[in-house]
Amino acid sequence: MTQTQKTLIFLIITIVSLLIFNFGGRPVSKIQEVRIAETAREMLVSGDYIVPRYNGELRLQKPPLPYWVTAASYKVFGINEFSVRLPALIFGLLTALVLFVFVKNEASLMVASNAFLIAVTSFIGIRYFRSGEADAMLLCFISLACVIGYGLITRATNQIKHTQKLRWLFGLSIGLAFLSKGPAGVAIPLLALLLFAWQQKKLAQFKQCFSLSGVVIFLIVAFAWYGWIFWQLPDIAQHFMSKQLDETFISGTHAKPFYWYFAHFFEFFMPWGFLLPLAIFSSKQRLTQNELPVYVQFAWAWLIVVLVLLTFTVNKQMQYALLFLPPLAIIFADYVSAYFETDKNSKLTKINQGFFIVALFILAAVMLYFGVKKWAVDGIWLLVIMLLAISVFYFLNFKNKVGKASLLLVTPSVLVIALSMLVVSVYAEQFVSKEPRKTAA
Repeated sequence: MTQTQKTLIFLIITIVSLLIFNFGGRPVSKIQEVRIAETAREMLVSGDYIVPRYNGELRLQKPPLPYWVTAASYKVFGINEFSVRLPALIFGLLTALVLFVFVKNEASLMVASNAFLIAVTSFIGIRYFRSGEADAMLLCFISLACVIGYGLITRATNQIKHTQKLRWLFGLSIGLAFLSKGPAGVAIPLLALLLFAWQQKKLAQFKQCFSLSGVVIFLIVAFAWYGWIFWQLPDIAQHFMSKQLDETFISGTHAKPFYWYFAHFFEFFMPWGFLLPLAIFSSKQRLTQNELPVYVQFAWAWLIVVLVLLTFTVNKQMQYALLFLPPLAIIFADYVSAYFETDKNSKLTKINQGFFIVALFILAAVMLYFGVKKWAVDGIWLLVIMLLAISVFYFLNFKNKVGKASLLLVTPSVLVIALSMLVVSVYAEQFVSKEPRKTAA
């Protein structure tokens, strides 16, 4: 077994063990989660998988893929909280796996490991990879489309194996992204790839992403269900679709000021959000010196597109900010890993290692305190065991670059997971929401 395979298996087992902790123990209470859970349940009971219904009423505002996937989960595991949330966990891990493979091919195992860890241990990742909502699914297909398109743009056609199949997969990915949550699934990958191609002066290569058969696959996957609905229920469908477009892009039922995402950035992406100013400075310096890797330049283009689209969209919600996660994970992983690949005696490297030691003691103290007081969710000691396993693994690999660089991330990762579990258990939405319709759900 290769080092890459060993590292990936360990990462997946560790992260799944942590994220699945108390997975089905929390009630389904958040309104977005309730809608998908109940609509999928009614599909299963009625046997009608074409026309979604919520509390017996038509629900055509959103694409149906999340309902279908949740209904399939019900079929296998029964109708319960675990089944509602399992698809989000799977798609969240698939997103991290896509990033891992992409970064491993472009950089190194060390950077890939850190990208994986950052993606699944940022607060917003933990939040939405453990909730039965559609956002993790959307994120997965957008990420897959972006990395496939990047490969088609940056490599000559004769250097790419199975070019036509990749174009089919590209069309399938953006089609499934659209079917997950609408136009953002198409706009983000296409605009990110277009901006990147323009920045790299490879606009001619942008067309390499498309083939006639790939476009046909996209159109069938994205619009077949809509075509059937408009054919069978034209007036009702037009009402629902126009209402959804108005609420999202014009009037906005969740309207926020343009700077809303900036104001909440460090909250959403803790504990890694603090790296952003350092990563901006580092990338700017390395770009000036022509040392910034091309895949990181693509991540910046991807991030800029998401930022512009979300900033100028009227509706702003926390789950939309999840779209920032893949490019940020790539950028932060590159920034952190760069210093371990250059001068191990540099001041920043020593600060990073000091941060790990401090975080280790903080985590031990937090675990002990909440374990003794029993204020946290049941089974908090499972996290202590996992921390011990992680620490042993990385200390054994301390001389290895992969272990040494990832060592920086792993303890703060477990810390943020543990604290997030506590926050979710104590400050669940049904206890703090001021909206009666949410607490009643």
